[in-house]
Amino acid sequence: MKKILILLFISVPCLIYSQQRDERTSMGVRDSLASAILKETRQIYVYLPKSYDYPTAKLDGYPVIYLLDGNDHFHSVSGLAHFLGSYARMIPEMIVVAIPNTDRTRDLTPTHTTMMNGQEQDWLKTSGGNDAFLKFIQTELIPHVESKYRTKPYRMLIGHSFGGITVVNALYTMPQTFNSFISIDPSLWWDNQVLLKKARSYFLTANLKGKSLFISKANTLSPRDTVNAHFESISEFATLLETRNHSGLRWRYEYYKDDNHGSVPLISEYDGMRFIFENYPQRLNDIDNPEKLKKIFADYSEEMGFKFLPPEETINNIGYRAMNERKYDQALLFFQLAIDYYPHSANVYDSMGELWMNKGDNKKAIGYYEKSLTLNPDNDGAKAFIKKMKETEGAKSQKSKSK
Repeated sequence: MKKILILLFISVPCLIYSQQRDERTSMGVRDSLASAILKETRQIYVYLPKSYDYPTAKLDGYPVIYLLDGNDHFHSVSGLAHFLGSYARMIPEMIVVAIPNTDRTRDLTPTHTTMMNGQEQDWLKTSGGNDAFLKFIQTELIPHVESKYRTKPYRMLIGHSFGGITVVNALYTMPQTFNSFISIDPSLWWDNQVLLKKARSYFLTANLKGKSLFISKANTLSPRDTVNAHFESISEFATLLETRNHSGLRWRYEYYKDDNHGSVPLISEYDGMRFIFENYPQRLNDIDNPEKLKKIFADYSEEMGFKFLPPEETINNIGYRAMNERKYDQALLFFQLAIDYYPHSANVYDSMGELWMNKGDNKKAIGYYEKSLTLNPDNDGAKAFIKKMKETEGAKSQKSKSK
């Protein structure tokens, strides 16, 4: 599996830092916002899904991944979001918002300490700003993203190392802000295991129903180790989840014995996304009843605590299969479902227009094609069909008058 992943990311195009998005060469755009909380301007990198700019099928919104250490992990996470969401359809299409660092030690550590392994460390002097950083994400970054991009209020937080303990701290302090969490080889040794100690009581009483956590551990053991606090702290955290989790949290822990601290993010990101969306409905094209499709997604939405809809492309494909088999009543039900779920998409009205044209009802077909044109004026195919059908109807009218 690792060889497959390596090949995947060799083929991912590089990020072009521009405000314009060229699908041929770019994985995202660079954005920024001024933070009153952090007293600095923060850059973000934003990946928008393949379908985001489709003129014919604009979705109302997408779930969002918020990614820590964005300068290091943007390409891998955006590549996975593209591959698993837009290509393989194993997860929903998602926006990725990556947050590059300014003062990493300040932002990604939950308490202030300058001690490490019993020794004073000068590089830790700014530590302990995690609460302010999480407040920045919650009250400044998320509103900025949701006002500027088409989003849905399903949010995932991903972090590695210090970012991993930031994810755990967010689960403790603002679980309502995120739906799912991926904590990669987290530094739970931090400040005499302060977050690990909190876990002993937190998971007994917290209400985390509908939330999901994936936590991973790399092989950081060394023959020279007598005690490895990093390695053992993650193991103890997993044991606490196993024995004391009464919160309703859905979780999974994975140990990657063949990966070190630097290599473990890639495979953890992949496995974490697959776990979070492990029951995401797939293989749907053979469904012949829209009510069954609706129930599948209703059940999944209840499990996840968020309303997920069948992808427009899936509904459309099922409708076209039925139409091509001349099962017009069945096709009508699916195309109407697409309209109900995606009323701002030009494509759903175009499909319904084609159905009525095939059924021989030109007046209804023209109405749907005209609605499609209001949403996508560049649909030359719809214009041609309307012209042809109007000419046909005009000829019928003249022939009727001449009798």
